[in-house]
Amino acid sequence: MTTDQDADGGEPTWLHKGSTDSKDVEAFYDDWAATYEQELTGWRYTAPDEAAERLAGLLTDGAALLDVGCGTGMFGERMAAARKLNLTGIDISNASLKRAGEKGVYADLQKVDLQQTPLPFESDSMDGAASIGVMTYIEAPKALLADLARIVRAGGPILFTQRDDRWDEKGFDGVLAALESDGLIGPAEVGEPRPYLPDHDEFGEEVLVRHVLLTVR
Repeated sequence: MTTDQDADGGEPTWLHKGSTDSKDVEAFYDDWAATYEQELTGWRYTAPDEAAERLAGLLTDGAALLDVGCGTGMFGERMAAARKLNLTGIDISNASLKRAGEKGVYADLQKVDLQQTPLPFESDSMDGAASIGVMTYIEAPKALLADLARIVRAGGPILFTQRDDRWDEKGFDGVLAALESDGLIGPAEVGEPRPYLPDHDEFGEEVLVRHVLLTVR
């Protein structure tokens, strides 16, 4: 994989462009895992905190939560601080999963390619699911979200984020409408775009993120 650097030698432009190639994503996040949280903190990345605050109020202690694309465990750590949960994390990057495991908040961690559905979980086996900062890298988001609706019990929440600059490109209005039409979810609650990486030189003014809450039917 090529991680072309910006002209000033700063952050790879790959982060901005993204990829839906599983091997590229795996290699990029394996390389980045060691400094991932430090850099995101420096860019004032608040999506895990905001998502955990929202989801914690929708779950009870002991609930089974699937962290989809868990990375190094930033979101899982925030959720564990808010609720005593049975957390399962899945990600394509072994290096990221290793760091997530060091946090001691996950009951189970598995290497999973999110492009390949169905995911390796039984139907109605989770009380909720979350996917924070992941949808940019998913080639077929409807297939993934439909499978999460299979895995999460009826009435359970699915919370995900998506960059606003990719919302129309990925056709997310149509994706959500189709999931509702198929009877998989109720009406989606789509938040207003908010800052994504406000202290990042390039993303700060250009890229926003939406938080989306689904309820499984």
